[in-house]
Amino acid sequence: MEMDSAQSNASQYRQPVQQKKKGISGSTIKIIAVTTMLIDHAAATLLTRIMILEGYYQAAVSKESYLGWMAEHGSLYALVTVMRSVGRLGFPIFCFLLVEGFQKTRSVKKYAFRLGLFALVSEVPFDLAFNGRVWYPGYQNVYFTLLAGILVLWAFDIIFRLKPAKGIRYLAIAGGILLPALYGTFAVGEFLSGFVKAFLGEFMGKSVGRYESGLLVLAGIYLVLAGIMLKAWLTFRKRLGGDKAWRICGGLAVLAVVMAGADLLCTDYGGMGVLTIAVMYVLRNNKVLSMTGGCVTLTIMSLSEIPAFLTLIPVAFYNGERGMKMKYFFYAFYPLHLFLLWLACVAMGLV
Repeated sequence: MEMDSAQSNASQYRQPVQQKKKGISGSTIKIIAVTTMLIDHAAATLLTRIMILEGYYQAAVSKESYLGWMAEHGSLYALVTVMRSVGRLGFPIFCFLLVEGFQKTRSVKKYAFRLGLFALVSEVPFDLAFNGRVWYPGYQNVYFTLLAGILVLWAFDIIFRLKPAKGIRYLAIAGGILLPALYGTFAVGEFLSGFVKAFLGEFMGKSVGRYESGLLVLAGIYLVLAGIMLKAWLTFRKRLGGDKAWRICGGLAVLAVVMAGADLLCTDYGGMGVLTIAVMYVLRNNKVLSMTGGCVTLTIMSLSEIPAFLTLIPVAFYNGERGMKMKYFFYAFYPLHLFLLWLACVAMGLV
């Protein structure tokens, strides 16, 4: 009887054992991301410099010299291409995990602060690794893009909780129609300028006629895009109601401004990187669909991002659990590996 009583008392304090969910955790996905990133950056810093020293740029001046260079160094070129393709998996995974982290974090302020801090810490190693300089303002590291993305998501969250005056709502509607149209105009204009310079003009002022025709084309694009955004707002208002419609417009206005800021600062992946994060957040209720939307956005930016769709495999097995507690390791890995790659370049006489 005493034994039965003791067993009975012990059973009252016995906690149920939580079984691990099937699939892979967030930390495992992060390991995949940093590994593919390391492969990509090793190719971009070490092997690309070797290609340049072997005369890659000089060989590109003619078809004959290029074919001759490829015959001698084709294996090196193929290795760089494969490694950089593998690296396309890194950024979409980081964006996906950013969206996950935003939904689960206890403090968005602290989250944004960490991203901002490591963006600053990483800038010198980033510039050294990719440009061989302590400071290169022409291109900023990916932490700035992730910071811009978290700020957009934070703004979305605030906008959908606010109850402002009518004036603010009208301002949000106007911004949601006009600002995305303006951003889209410059994006389309930049795309067209690479193919049809005559339409966009000689912006250095060599041809007034072409310059004026370019402005007319840009104005026409803007009016078309603004009309599309106006139609979209009217549709939102009819189907979702006026309250949700102005909030969507407000979110689009913020997104357009932050995307433009990322482009002006020349952050890694730029405005399209910020848009990738926003798209993933909108589709967050379905993880595979969220990643698919992000990969489609990146592919619109560049067809070289097509390998990013391979990220659907680990995301499909993601179990939603945190996994190993290695938060600051993953934060620090970015600047640390860039610094080590730069040291390797110095040791090999590549810089």
